[in-house]
Amino acid sequence: DLAYCFINYVVSYIPFWCIRKILYKICGLKLGINSRINMRVTLYSPWKIVIGNNTIVNERCLLDGRGGLCIGDNCSVSFNSFIYSASHYTSSNTFESFTKQTVIGNGVWLCVNSVILPGTKISDFCIIGAGSILSGQTTPKGIYIGNPAIYKKEREVNHISMNINYYFR
Repeated sequence: DLAYCFINYVVSYIPFWCIRKILYKICGLKLGINSRINMRVTLYSPWKIVIGNNTIVNERCLLDGRGGLCIGDNCSVSFNSFIYSASHYTSSNTFESFTKQTVIGNGVWLCVNSVILPGTKISDFCIIGAGSILSGQTTPKGIYIGNPAIYKKEREVNHISMNINYYFR
């Protein structure tokens, strides 16, 4: 439709962040302080997307807000990562669609080419490895890798580095 084309083929190619930010907010995207969406990011239903403070979404990512998408504070969504909140039933002859809210906690790093499937809930301070495909729920500070993504180990962060706001002063 017209809104999709305007957001993804006009706004996302504007080289000036301050202009893109204003237009995204006019389209209903809720964007926290010091957060940024780089160029060439595809958005579905931006009025259903909430992004916290100090979060960056890098180029060529996809943010699907159709089922609701919340991304916390101090997150990094690396190049070419896809976050979905809608899909299709595999048991349907007509591929009926469904939506399911996707939630990403605070201090999460989605490494390059990661895919987050609808309904996934990523706990605070997790890392999702490069090329991983994640569905379901994670444990706090977990590192998940692979296809499908599985728990590898706990992220070693101390109380100082867990206060991510310290680095954004």
